[in-house]
Amino acid sequence: MATDDATGSADDAIDPWRKYSIPDPTNRHRFTCKFCGKPTTGGVYRVKQHLVGGFKNSKRCPKCPEHVRVEVRDYYMIQKESGKNTDVFPTNEVEVDEYDEEDDDGAGEGGSKVPPLKKPKQIGPMDKFYAKKPEDILKGRKGGKQQTINEVCRKDLRDKACKEIARWFYDAGLPFNAASYDSFHIAMEAVAQFGPGFKPPSMHELRVPLLKNEVESTQNELKDYKKEWALKGCSILSDGWRDSTVQKDIVNFLVNSPKGSVFLKSLDVSEIKKDANTLFKMLDDMVEKIGEENVVQVVTDNASNYVKAGRYTKQLTYAYIVTCFESSCFSL
Repeated sequence: MATDDATGSADDAIDPWRKYSIPDPTNRHRFTCKFCGKPTTGGVYRVKQHLVGGFKNSKRCPKCPEHVRVEVRDYYMIQKESGKNTDVFPTNEVEVDEYDEEDDDGAGEGGSKVPPLKKPKQIGPMDKFYAKKPEDILKGRKGGKQQTINEVCRKDLRDKACKEIARWFYDAGLPFNAASYDSFHIAMEAVAQFGPGFKPPSMHELRVPLLKNEVESTQNELKDYKKEWALKGCSILSDGWRDSTVQKDIVNFLVNSPKGSVFLKSLDVSEIKKDANTLFKMLDDMVEKIGEENVVQVVTDNASNYVKAGRYTKQLTYAYIVTCFESSCFSL
């Protein structure tokens, strides 16, 4: 026993945090930082985290020199590698708002304190450079279960948020399958990253500036696809279907290339005579829109009028292949 005590005392003696904090003789869990004078009541763990910084349950010392942070952190890493004090900086911390003032006094003698409401998260100029993209966060979630600090609390918060989102879906008459869109999940993550106090876009913002930005973004993205079409060629995919809700016949056109598929156009052909001549002109217009030199083939269903329209391409000065499949083989 004497040997163990001596070893423990020797380890404590070289632990650098002791040089930079003053213990309270009346409370063994209370220490005062020598740099900023801030008292902490979380014991050894809390004062070490206060010196090193970067922990949500302990406010970083604003006056601690960088070499001291490195000294305390390096000592911890040495201890961890040697199998000692592996929980000096525990990972199962209670998460608090890093932008609120830390309440180190904890619960008073009269009982536990009620935690204050969270303030809106303050965003600094550098946050936009280091914050993870919502898309990347969603990809990470697909790899496994997301670890939470307080699962019970988070479940209650999620239930409340889902209830409000569902109510918005019902009120706006949105189709339920909209919840399966990747863009919906990305939007929800972006709102969560903003934090409390998010002001949603107004109707004017949705109709004018945001819509304009989205059109420009889509056009810029389309330029990359057009370069691919000119370099490697592409296929035009055509598929007809009937919208039973509005009782209209619709034909969808997509362009496919090694880079991927792009929606090109949708035509209402309810009032159009669907003979071979009309279909040929419709297909040929799409070819001219993409560029005759870029189109390798046109893919349609195997209805007789489409098959006949495909034969008309032999009369053209430029050639592309018209491939007909059963309508059940593909759906656009």
